[in-house]
Amino acid sequence: MKPSLTFLTLQFALLVALRADETPSARPLLLANYYCWYHDGQHPKRPFLHWTYPSSATNALAKRAQKPGEPPPNSVFRPLAGFYDSADPQVAEWHVQLAKAAGLDAFLVDWWDTHNQLDQNVDRGIVAAAQKHGFKFALLDERAQFHQKFEDYQEMLASGLKRYKDNPAYLRIEGRPVVYLYQVAQKPGLDAKDFPLLKEHVEREAGPVYWIVDKIAHDGKASKAGDYDREKCIPADWLATPGVDSFAFYSTFSNFRAHDYDALAGKYRYLTKLAHDAGKKMLLPVHPGHDNSNFRDDPYVMPRRDGQTLRDFLRAATDAQADYIMVTSWNEWPESTVVEPSCSWPDPYLYLKIIADWKGVTFTQPPLPTMKE
Repeated sequence: MKPSLTFLTLQFALLVALRADETPSARPLLLANYYCWYHDGQHPKRPFLHWTYPSSATNALAKRAQKPGEPPPNSVFRPLAGFYDSADPQVAEWHVQLAKAAGLDAFLVDWWDTHNQLDQNVDRGIVAAAQKHGFKFALLDERAQFHQKFEDYQEMLASGLKRYKDNPAYLRIEGRPVVYLYQVAQKPGLDAKDFPLLKEHVEREAGPVYWIVDKIAHDGKASKAGDYDREKCIPADWLATPGVDSFAFYSTFSNFRAHDYDALAGKYRYLTKLAHDAGKKMLLPVHPGHDNSNFRDDPYVMPRRDGQTLRDFLRAATDAQADYIMVTSWNEWPESTVVEPSCSWPDPYLYLKIIADWKGVTFTQPPLPTMKE
């Protein structure tokens, strides 16, 4: 007996529904913290800038990893592209191609204004590459933390934003250029009463801004009570501060030590709920690992677990319903938090493949850049 048309129709509808359930859901905006502070060995003034530290010169691990013609490296891993220069357009274009292949939406570019002429690295490297290849970038403003005179800092940020905001590659949310204000939790460079003054000045000079503020604090009462999901919080005065669009924090490792899903999930849900209840968005960081053994005598090592650490972070941030997720980092080599390809791993592209899998895209690696001799 042949099945009826109605029966076949129902079977087809069920199959479509099942496949729809298997389709990855829409993911939050996925960003990565990008550093432009590197010089190669041929730089006339600061060779190997940020590829080595003074403390690496006496570090046993760093000295063991040292190669002829190079200083002791400050990272436990070696870049697949070698000790490159951030102003090298070929390297920057390769980074953009890799990021697009992995499904990243934008780089949050570490911004120091004209300090050590790092702004020139930004312009010649990642900004030019992002514009050429149709990728997005925005400023992650370190001077929010590291400044001396508040009035000078206001001018500095307004000038920096005016420099980039009209670039077609500059990231906008809700039609406004994005700025991430970096802060250190223990001794922040900005307090809640300063932010409205900063916002007013910058927006008077540069127009409306989408403000992401790095803000996390320790809740001693929750910690003493053993309520570890709530031992970190967003301060009440900041939650009540008008004009903040999203809260964020750069890392877990500078605030609490956790690297598996069970240790992360409750904290991430709580922090996101605090932001959402205040009518704000939440950006959560995700890490592949951390290891500063090549320049610290008291290192902190967050194990990578063959990629499981990154997978757990991505799952915890997703389950917490984060509005935005930031990979910390693309290329902070000294702390070895990188997802940029490394020849130290059996698969140099492992972490980009993990990100692509989470994003629901197929990763295809672009060719390596031709490096300077």
